[in-house]
Amino acid sequence: MPKREGKARPYTKALDGGWGWMIVFHFFLVNVFVVGMVKNSAIFFAVFQEEFESTSQQTGWIGSIMASLSIAAGPLVAIIADTYDDKTVSILGAFLITGGFLISSQATSIPFLCVTMGVLPGLGSAFLYQVAVVLISKYFKKRLALSTAISRAGMGLTFLLAPFTKFLIDQYDWTGITESVSQIISGWIADRNWIKKYHYLQFYLIVCSITDLFGPLATTFPLLMTYTIFSAMFSGGYLALIVPVLVDLSAESVTHRFYGFAFFFTGIGTLPGPPIAGWLHDSSQTYAGSFYFSSTCYLLSSVSLFFIPLAERRKKQRLTRRKEDSNQV
Repeated sequence: MPKREGKARPYTKALDGGWGWMIVFHFFLVNVFVVGMVKNSAIFFAVFQEEFESTSQQTGWIGSIMASLSIAAGPLVAIIADTYDDKTVSILGAFLITGGFLISSQATSIPFLCVTMGVLPGLGSAFLYQVAVVLISKYFKKRLALSTAISRAGMGLTFLLAPFTKFLIDQYDWTGITESVSQIISGWIADRNWIKKYHYLQFYLIVCSITDLFGPLATTFPLLMTYTIFSAMFSGGYLALIVPVLVDLSAESVTHRFYGFAFFFTGIGTLPGPPIAGWLHDSSQTYAGSFYFSSTCYLLSSVSLFFIPLAERRKKQRLTRRKEDSNQV
């Protein structure tokens, strides 16, 4: 489809306010419904196991595919967004999610659900989410961390999508509220620029790793609630900083291509998580191994951030050499 000539751009520079707050509201709703859909897919786990007599590992692939594609489909989103526009990508995403869940009502097996409840909603989520992230990074600069945190705070309202029982609402309410407040505070602190944003991200990943080590010890309700609150608080902190850190590392607004490339590898890492956790449970009949596996993943994620200073020094050295070579010519 040829691009229209003379098409007006919605902005010429980062506004850090004004109409940008409508973009924040849009991103907020995307987090409530799209991210909520991914998080709440676990509610159907036991139902699918009973209905189709499947193992935890087999059933885990449904949510794993959905979560992985919602991130890993970034390069595909970039191609479509470059060919058409952000509005078209968002509408296509909404149709994929709706169609996938409607078809899932006719499911006859786990592989069937892997496509209709995994692939289709996963792709739709990627389309909606990536467009929202790219737009907010273009509308905000000085307040990027805070605006992103407010948007992602919508994840804290995902408990509204799980009103199946009062118990579920009570549980989600604690993590809703804690995660939302944590993200807003984290975003506000990061915008103060006291230290580089990736240092905050590194800290949150490490404490998330430590927190998960205590998961198997939460054998009573008070201990479980304590673990849940701290887990939501620290995970909310790092989730608020992903986009700002990407923008800092890219030295400019996150474009569809850069964001798609970065999240493609994130999605690849997300894919085997639930099946591995399910396999660990099937093998040991306890969730302790799953907690330790999660802790290890958080710790490994933080390790990569220790190499940023080295990468920055090498980049600076290359730029210096290029400048010297150009001066000699």
